[in-house]
Amino acid sequence: MAEAMTLFASGGYEQTTMETIAAAADVSPSTLYRYFPSKDAIVLASFTANTAKFTEVFALRVQDAPVERALARCNLCCTGVEDEDPKRALLVRSILGQSPAARARLWDYLGEQQRGLAEQLAKSLHVAHDDPAVLLTARIAVDVLLTAADIWRASKGAVSSRATAFT
Repeated sequence: MAEAMTLFASGGYEQTTMETIAAAADVSPSTLYRYFPSKDAIVLASFTANTAKFTEVFALRVQDAPVERALARCNLCCTGVEDEDPKRALLVRSILGQSPAARARLWDYLGEQQRGLAEQLAKSLHVAHDDPAVLLTARIAVDVLLTAADIWRASKGAVSSRATAFT
């Protein structure tokens, strides 16, 4: 992933091929494709790891805390990733802005995460998974992360995404 991001930054996302990434990472193209079926998957890897952490943390926290507190803890754990590596985060955001395919994959992935969170919420609250309150809560939880990241990006890193999420 590090080699790919370096290549994207220096040569451009569209111009960088999977074969170039494999060569830079000193792996065969088939090995690279086994782990990352596309450039989009490489770009989204750090993003998806962070949002997947949200549902994992929620599943653990909701066992010993009220739902509201578990959701707040998830936001605390998952916001601020931009603050940790601003250069990379800005590059990923730039690529997402330029690549409709990467952006579409992101929205598909976020929809999956939202559905998974809604299922966990429904289970925790002992209600149906299609309960409107559950669906709205899951959507809002994901939107808090996205909005905090958008505000961070618009400020070019001057405003902490974590601080934004807890304002």
